[in-house]
Amino acid sequence: MAESVRPPETRDVWPRALIAFGVGLLVFLAVSAVALKFVFDTTPVWPPPGPAAESDRESPALQRTPESDLAAFRSKEDKELTTLGWVNRTADIARIPVEEAMKLVAQDGLPNWSKSTAALDGECTLLDQNVPRAPQVGNCRGGAKAGAGP
Repeated sequence: MAESVRPPETRDVWPRALIAFGVGLLVFLAVSAVALKFVFDTTPVWPPPGPAAESDRESPALQRTPESDLAAFRSKEDKELTTLGWVNRTADIARIPVEEAMKLVAQDGLPNWSKSTAALDGECTLLDQNVPRAPQVGNCRGGAKAGAGP
């Protein structure tokens, strides 16, 4: 058998085509970035803070001393959590310190909300048994008495 003569193999990668593709890709990315910059304006437009912009409603309200503001806020919260005081005096709603509230819950336990209630005043019974001094109980009692038949 006669041997067939094969021509030599050519290169698999053509360097000129690869370099042309890379340069074309970089040019495309650069042109795209410039086009996107023109289409989407990304520069922030905030008026400068200061006396001239204080009357302007568009200017951001910046804190002058955030550290001292936070310290004052936390001390106010701590005072509210550790002292007795009125939340709403006309409605007879007060606050007690957290430590005292935890002692009361540990001493008396939580109310049993799942127990069945007798229908004394309809829906007011559960509230009356568990929170008798709440102003809502008086409103509920008044409404039950007003709605009662002769």
